[in-house]
Amino acid sequence: MRSDPHNKKLNVLYIIPRYRTYGMEGHYVMPMGILYVSAYVKREGNVNVHTLNLNHVEGQEYDILENCIRENAIDLVGVGGLSGEYSDLQRIVSYVSEIDGNVLIQVGGGIMTADPEVTMKAMPEVDFGIIGEGERTSVELFDALMAGKDVSAVDGLIYRDGDSLVITGRRSEIDDLDSLPFPDYDGFNYAEYLRCNPDMSDEGKKYSQVSVIGGRSCKYNCTFCFHPSGSRYRQRSLDSIFAEIDYLVGNYDISYIALREELFATDNERVREFCRRVEPYDFDWSIQLRIDSINQELVDMLKDTRCRYVFVGVESADDNVLRSMRKGITRVQIEKALDMLRDAGLNSRSGVIFGDTEETYESAMFTLDWFRRNYEKYRMFVDMIIAFPGSVIYRRACRSGVIPDPVQFLQDGCPIVNISRMTDDQFDRLVKQIEKINYRKYIVRHYNKK
Repeated sequence: MRSDPHNKKLNVLYIIPRYRTYGMEGHYVMPMGILYVSAYVKREGNVNVHTLNLNHVEGQEYDILENCIRENAIDLVGVGGLSGEYSDLQRIVSYVSEIDGNVLIQVGGGIMTADPEVTMKAMPEVDFGIIGEGERTSVELFDALMAGKDVSAVDGLIYRDGDSLVITGRRSEIDDLDSLPFPDYDGFNYAEYLRCNPDMSDEGKKYSQVSVIGGRSCKYNCTFCFHPSGSRYRQRSLDSIFAEIDYLVGNYDISYIALREELFATDNERVREFCRRVEPYDFDWSIQLRIDSINQELVDMLKDTRCRYVFVGVESADDNVLRSMRKGITRVQIEKALDMLRDAGLNSRSGVIFGDTEETYESAMFTLDWFRRNYEKYRMFVDMIIAFPGSVIYRRACRSGVIPDPVQFLQDGCPIVNISRMTDDQFDRLVKQIEKINYRKYIVRHYNKK
């Protein structure tokens, strides 16, 4: 570490990489986690925070990083993201290590929280991993580094001790989400992001879309899901949400707000109050719902608002597969809920995913036929299940040997693997059918065949 802990604040650089993972140059989804951490660390004021969104800076990534690190005498670089973004994160980590081996590297987000030891092995240049919510852990880590104290007392960390990896105590989840500052929008070129990543409506209209996170985690445990922000569901107050909306509307050109909270509608009164308060604003908005939270009262609240989309998780039309996924719903419930939304004139968007551990070729063909018959009616999309690190199906795949080397799996970009009851030949035939529907190729690995 370059800083003298007794005379100088730590110089920290938070980076958003140029995303190549998603296949479209310049198009990406803003990673809100690092914006929250940056805002919190800035507010606490214990270090000098620098930010860099490489998606909006011209030039070679390496050259931009080198200039930023040297000009600002950076001591520590922080990046974060999801497991599927490994290649983009690893590229930045490698560049930083090549530029200056004395700069400490910190990685957080879902990729680290899901399987900390595997991620540290897959990214050997990383000094510190943040497990769980990163706001308080980062501040305490920086305090310890500047004071020359043992970081083992900081909860929520994984770090290197020689050739060993040390995981500290579990970090308690943040109860009062209203106490957190708004994300560091300005620090990461949010205005440029909105211009470069417009959302397209069905009519071809461009929307400048922003995401507002109204809660963290989820009280359900679907087998294909992982909640990096903790296991306990917590909500922000509507006062806090609308204060952030006012900030966004006052500082950016906003035409559409996506409410990123899967369980926002577990309380109809909360939805009623939101609809009342959002009515004067001049933007469209969307909401995420569980199938079993959709009822006529809720639908009646939403139908006369500017709710542009209602996103729901369908996942399968086979009740046995739904039970295996721990969805807690049935095909009859799915059809009733989607019909309710459709009859009210609400635009629903829902996904069907194939390849659960109880999926057979017959159940997959049943669901695929159901999808084809109902696609126009319900506006659904299809995809293959990915055994993302941290999920139940990932752990099953590792135990069964379907994923024999978790480090290699992460480095390969978390490809699709056959965790189902189908033979590999049946599985590959299914994948080809899904590829034709989606007009894209999938990366499939049969590790167990090697």
